Amino acid sequence: MGTTRFVAPGFSETIRLQAAQRQGRTLLAIALEHGIPILFNCEAGGCGACIVHVESGDRGVDLELTFEEEFLLRAMGKLEDGLEANAVDGQRRFRLACQYVVGNEDIIVDFTNELGGA
Repeated sequence: MGTTRFVAPGFSETIRLQAAQRQGRTLLAIALEHGIPILFNCEAGGCGACIVHVESGDRGVDLELTFEEEFLLRAMGKLEDGLEANAVDGQRRFRLACQYVVGNEDIIVDFTNELGGA
């Protein structure tokens, strides 16, 4: 079972889902299903509205960014050239909720609902 804790100013909710309930689903899909108010627009990784900050203590977290994520996060200044695409202590920080496929890891998702403000 993986735990996803969503936090924002004045908001905190923890969702626990079995592996089968999370497999192959994006963070945005899970958030929408549970009424988490993450801002989104295109759902395709092209607008950046769903940018979130993801923290995990699990070293097994998938660090691969989709092409759309890397392109947009780099254009927004959220990825620095020459660094391992925004990894801190081996973990990604900024992700697009519409592109990040959730695994079994326990994560904290910080969002602000301000474009690029996570």
